[in-house]
Amino acid sequence: MDADVRWLIDRTQIRELTARYNRCFDDGDPDGFAATFTEDGVMEVEGTFRVDGRTALAEMVRRTPHGVVHVTVDATVEVDGDTAVQDVKLLVLARPGPEAAAGAKSKLTNSGRYHDELVRTPDGWRFRHRTAVLDGGF
Repeated sequence: MDADVRWLIDRTQIRELTARYNRCFDDGDPDGFAATFTEDGVMEVEGTFRVDGRTALAEMVRRTPHGVVHVTVDATVEVDGDTAVQDVKLLVLARPGPEAAAGAKSKLTNSGRYHDELVRTPDGWRFRHRTAVLDGGF
């Protein structure tokens, strides 16, 4: 396959993985979220916590209350064979729950960056290690 086409496909698949991560976390889908990682994948918020492995990652989502919205933009992706690194800006919002007053709006609660180490698996790209560096702490 042409190198430029392979680059486009890999980058698109990695961005799709990132979107799936966001949606699964935000919509409370623990198994879908965990599946965006390798079996021994790691999610870390720098200086705050670290979660290792799919079982623990799924449990993290189960324990997170409704209302978080992840928005990722401005990704840069470098692919080297079956590994890749992605750096992407992160915006974290809080959305109102069903009990919120009429007219309640989502609010920006934090920003930062993700630094991702990814690996190509038989099931597609997966996060091996995802580190969030938040501008306002956790």
